[in-house]
Amino acid sequence: MNSLNDLLQNLIVNIITVLIMSKPNNNKFPVTSETSSIPRKKVLLKYNGDDDNDFATFLQLSSHKILNGRKYFNENETKCILPSDEKEVNREAMSNAIRKHLFQKNFFSPIEEKLIIGAKVLDVGCGSGFWVIDMGSEYPSSTFIGIDIDSTKFPSHDQQPPNVGFLACNITHGIPFPPETFDFVHMSMMCCALTEDQWHQLVREIVRILKCDGWVEFVEGDPWFKNYGKVGTLVIETFVEMCKTKGINVNIHAIIPKLIGSMNAFRDLEYVNAEYPLGDWGGCLGKFTLANIRKVCEGIIDAQKYFGLSAKEYDDLLTSYVKELNENRATGFYHRYFARKVHTS
Repeated sequence: MNSLNDLLQNLIVNIITVLIMSKPNNNKFPVTSETSSIPRKKVLLKYNGDDDNDFATFLQLSSHKILNGRKYFNENETKCILPSDEKEVNREAMSNAIRKHLFQKNFFSPIEEKLIIGAKVLDVGCGSGFWVIDMGSEYPSSTFIGIDIDSTKFPSHDQQPPNVGFLACNITHGIPFPPETFDFVHMSMMCCALTEDQWHQLVREIVRILKCDGWVEFVEGDPWFKNYGKVGTLVIETFVEMCKTKGINVNIHAIIPKLIGSMNAFRDLEYVNAEYPLGDWGGCLGKFTLANIRKVCEGIIDAQKYFGLSAKEYDDLLTSYVKELNENRATGFYHRYFARKVHTS
């Protein structure tokens, strides 16, 4: 049975990374690269084409729920507390742009030379795929695969570089690739999507699919801002408490080093953070970061219920919250951890 499973898993990888086809080029990507001399790869075929719209809609009826006009996954599918709709896609785009502006790059792991030559890269919980497409455009010799539970947010085929593909899967059930498949595994902003137990399981899976001397990189935000006030204390403490009732630790960034260390498979752990302004006082960046925080809070309908507030009362609370953050010249943080997998006896 194990040999059959290995055969099937290797077949998946071969389909994803080896099958060659012609794919139209375009200039829609955030970063452009010269790719005329690079073989075009069919990285993955998605199962949500135009012919499957009716079937995809049918599947969504059983896996999603609608609350206050926003679409969410049912809890038996995922613990994610954020919505899964077009508004969230737009917010993800803004959040991704903010992080890239702050860090001035998409990754810190020392793997650029391998990316230039040709590497296999996995983005876990890729969401709308902004990081994957950006990286695929910048490093055309490498193969980039994004996996996420929500295939409806994946970019259309004509928006994907030829070396990029996406696969819908529930990562809490495992990552569907053979051992030592990837040179680099990236994962960002998943603190609201997984329980702490699921984080432990996922890190073990990343160890399994990562090649020796490959790198893993985690990027997470911090729910605790600097210089938040009384309203901020109420909002943040209640939000953290609500997440705990679901088994979610939104302070997961603080225990990522312990998670990495517990595997006994990683070395050379490094850490980088970036501080950002919240509010008009921080110029254009501050306006966008504050807008992003508000949109996150607006999307977490469970928080409104947990507060016991009406939609209007919750909206008024968020208005007071962001106003206080701006007046207090509050700042927030993003945290990055990256480490190298080593041989273990």
